[in-house]
Amino acid sequence: MRYHLPANNLYGDEPIEICFPDHWEVHISEIRGFDTPELSEEQIRESLASPIGTARVKEGARGKKSAVIIIDDITRPTPCEAIAKAVIAELLQAGVPKENIWFVAALGAHGVMYKADFVRKLGEELVEEFEVHNHNVFFNHVYLGNTSHNVPVEINADVMAADYKIAIGTSMAHGYYGFGGGAKCILPGVASMRTITSNHSFTTPSDFNMGNPETLMREDAEQAARMMGLDFKVDVVINGHGKICKLYAGDFEAEAKECRKYAAEHYSAPFVADCDVVLSNSYLKPAEACCAYTPEVIASLKPGGDFILAGNTPFGSCVHFLYDKWGKTSPGGMLWAGCYTKKPEMENAIVFAQHSVKGMRDAWYIDENSGAVYEKCWENILKIIDRGSPRKVVVYPMGEAQVLDNSHEFYPKEPPA
Repeated sequence: MRYHLPANNLYGDEPIEICFPDHWEVHISEIRGFDTPELSEEQIRESLASPIGTARVKEGARGKKSAVIIIDDITRPTPCEAIAKAVIAELLQAGVPKENIWFVAALGAHGVMYKADFVRKLGEELVEEFEVHNHNVFFNHVYLGNTSHNVPVEINADVMAADYKIAIGTSMAHGYYGFGGGAKCILPGVASMRTITSNHSFTTPSDFNMGNPETLMREDAEQAARMMGLDFKVDVVINGHGKICKLYAGDFEAEAKECRKYAAEHYSAPFVADCDVVLSNSYLKPAEACCAYTPEVIASLKPGGDFILAGNTPFGSCVHFLYDKWGKTSPGGMLWAGCYTKKPEMENAIVFAQHSVKGMRDAWYIDENSGAVYEKCWENILKIIDRGSPRKVVVYPMGEAQVLDNSHEFYPKEPPA
C-alpha cells in the first residue's frame, strides 16, 4: 500500500510517498475535512464582509490614522496573502493611509522571520509595498495591567501604537490552549517574555488539552486581547493540503467560538486501537513535531510496538526561547523541562525528519539519548518496523492538529476552577 504523507507545509506542500507491505492491515486516519475544497479569493472577501460580533474592517477602521496587521509566523500554516490583501483593501476604503499600515509577525517566543519567510506568508508584492516587522519578545512592550490570574500583560509597543488592530491566524487543535486561533495571536503572539512565561507556567510539556479550549492559558489570552484592544480577528481552517477551506472573522471571542465549532468536526479523526505501528505526522506544525506526540496517538500503540513521529520541512526545527534546550551543557530556556522521550512500552521510537538539525532537534522531536532513532529515508524505517509478519498500522496524517474520537478518555473537559 502506498500513501502520500502530507509534508513541507509552506514550502511547496509536497507530500512524501510512503509504502507498507500489502499483507499489512493499514488504517489511514485522516481528518474529516481533509479534502474540503479550498476557498477562492472571492469567497475570502465575502467571509471578511460578514464578520461576527463586530463591524467589518472598512467601517470599524473609519477615521483611524494607522493600522497594524498581526500575522502568525512561519512555523504556523496560515497562507496570509489573499486575506491580507482583502483586509488592506478595506482599510484603504476606510481612509487609513497606506503608509500607515504595517505588519507584525506574532512570534511569541519563537525565532525571527527573514525576508523569505515573510514572502512565504504574504507574497512578494505585500512585502515590497508594506513594512513588515518581527515581534521582539525581550524589549519594547507596553504594560497594561494584570489578568485575573495575576499574569502581567505586556504587549508589543509597535502593536499598541496602531489606532486599529487586526490579526490573522489559523484555528486547529492545540495541546495547551485546546484550539489555536482567537486571542492566541496576542498572548503569546505579541506578548513579552515575562508575560508568556507567567501564562505558560499554568501547564507543562506533559499536559495536553487537545480540543478543550476551557484552559487558564486561553482565559488569560482573551483577557490580554481585550486589554490591548484587538479590533478584528481572522481565523481560518486548513484542509489536508495546506489550503484555506473556511474563514471566520470579527470579534476575536465571538468568531473564535464559531470557528471552533466547525473546526472540532473538521479536525476530528477516527481513533484506531491495538496497533503494532503508529505513525503520527506533524504536517501543519512540522517545525514542532512533538505537537503530534500526544497521549491519544500514543494510546493507539500496543506494548512492544513501533512509534514513528514524522515532521518534514526544509525549515528544520523551531527556535524557541522559552522551551528550547539551548546547547549541550546549558540549562535551556526559561521553562526548559527536558526533552520528549521514548516511552518504555515502545520497542522502537523512530523520528522521520529529512531536515532536522542535530543538537537543535531533541526539544521538538524525541530525544536520541532516550533511545529514539532518526531517519531521513522511509525505506530505512520500513526495514526497522518490518518483522516478517503481518502488522496492524495506523497513520495519523495530521497528528498535531486533529482530535481523535476518543479524546474524552485522555483530556479533561471541565472548565478551570
